[in-house]
Amino acid sequence: MHFESLANELLLDIFEFFDGIDLFRAFYGLNTRFNNLLSTLFHHYRFDFRSISKHDFNFICHHCLPLIIERITSLKLSNDDETPNLPNFLFSYGFTLDKFIRLQS
Repeated sequence: MHFESLANELLLDIFEFFDGIDLFRAFYGLNTRFNNLLSTLFHHYRFDFRSISKHDFNFICHHCLPLIIERITSLKLSNDDETPNLPNFLFSYGFTLDKFIRLQS
């Protein structure tokens, strides 16, 4: 059996174990089915941007966040030496806190 042949429900359960960055790195762009699962069917994204490369951050902000911003439940940002000014970069893409309607504390 191939991973791609698993039922959507099982794949969505597996996706729960991944951070949003890892989900998009691993599965986005593989095929239309996986893109659809990620962009419309999966509902609980967690993003930890504390140690992300600038390339990955730009990709996520340009291609992924606009599709799923209302389904992000956790967002971790930092402003340290590894990711300086990250909150400002996020907001420079036009994202505002009021668009993250499912954030939880």
